[in-house]
Amino acid sequence: MHCTGLVSERMAIALGLGGRVVDNYYSSLTITNSLNSKGILLRFTGNRIVMLNRPGLEEYLYGRASFRGIHMGIRVTEVGRRGVVRGFGGFEGSYDIVVIGEGARNVLSRITLGTRLNTVSGVQADGYSQYLKGMVNDEHHIVVLFGKHYSGRFFTWIVPRGDGEFRVGVVDDPSVVGLRFRKIISELGLSPRRIFGGRVVLGASSVNYGQGSVAAVGDSTGITKSLTGGGIVTGMLTSLILARVLHEYWGVGDPIAEYSRALGGTLGRLARAYSALSSMLYSNVTVAEGALREFDGVEVNVPDYDNHMDALIRLLMARPKLGLTLIKYAPSLNISTINLRDLVTALF
Repeated sequence: MHCTGLVSERMAIALGLGGRVVDNYYSSLTITNSLNSKGILLRFTGNRIVMLNRPGLEEYLYGRASFRGIHMGIRVTEVGRRGVVRGFGGFEGSYDIVVIGEGARNVLSRITLGTRLNTVSGVQADGYSQYLKGMVNDEHHIVVLFGKHYSGRFFTWIVPRGDGEFRVGVVDDPSVVGLRFRKIISELGLSPRRIFGGRVVLGASSVNYGQGSVAAVGDSTGITKSLTGGGIVTGMLTSLILARVLHEYWGVGDPIAEYSRALGGTLGRLARAYSALSSMLYSNVTVAEGALREFDGVEVNVPDYDNHMDALIRLLMARPKLGLTLIKYAPSLNISTINLRDLVTALF
C-alpha cells in the first residue's frame, strides 16, 4: 500500500467517512524546489485536507462487507467475462456480476478486460526527524518537493502526522525509487518507524471499464487523480456509479454497458485530461522546475484539494503575466508521451 491517505474534508464527509478514520487535518500546502525557498503556497479555505487512517479505513470497509455476508480472504486467480470466479484452495463460483477492484496490480483487469495501466512506484515512511521538526513547524502544513534532485518522474512529500512524526515519501521508476528514497530520508534525517509502498496509477494506455458480467472499479479503471496519484476518492466514486447503475438498470437493460458509458463521460474525460497533463508534466521535470521558479512566492486560496484543475486555474489567475512567461518553456517540452487531440477532447 503506497497511499498517503490525503483527501479533501468535503469529499470525506460526502463519502460518509467519520472522524474515527481521520489522523490529521491540514489547512495549507507548499510546492517548492527546496525547503529553503518559498515556493507556491496553497491555502485551503473552509475545506481542509484530511489524512485518512488507511488501516482504520480498511477495517471499517471490511466490517461493512462482512456485515453484508461477503466472503473475505479468498485470493482470486481467474475471472471469466461470464461471471465465473476461481481462487486458491479450489474455490469456484458463478455470479451475476463480478467487480474487479484489485488496485494497481493490473492482473485480473488486464487478463479479463484488457486494461493496461501506466504506473510508477512509491515508497514512504513514518518516522521522526529533528531536522524536519525545525523546518516544518506547523503540524497542519504539507510540503511537496518537486525537482529531479528528488525524483525524475514525480515528487517528494513531507506530511506531519503530529507529535513530531512525519510521513515522507517519493515516487519514481521501479529501478531507482529505492535509491531515491534512501537518499531523501538520509538528507532529511528521518528515522523510519515504518516503511511501506506500492505502485501508483497515472492513467491507462488502454482501458475497458466493463464487459459481459464483469466491471472494474477504482485504480483498476485507470481513473485516478493522476497529478498526485491519489485513488481513494475516484475509487469510491466509481463504486458509487456502479452501484447506482446496477440499481437502475438491473433487469431492464445492460448495466455493465451503461456503467462503461457513464465512466466514459464526464469522469472519464476528466481522468483522461489529468492523465495527459501528468504525463506531460512528469516527462518534463526539468522544465517544470523552471516554471516553478517563476511562481516562487505566489500564494493562492484554494477551495478544494481534490479539484486540481481549479487549483491550476487559480494559480495562473494569481499571476496572469506568468502564463505568458511560461510560454518560453514550450520549445523544451517533450510531448511525445501524450496525444494532444485526446487532451483537447478530454478538456473540452
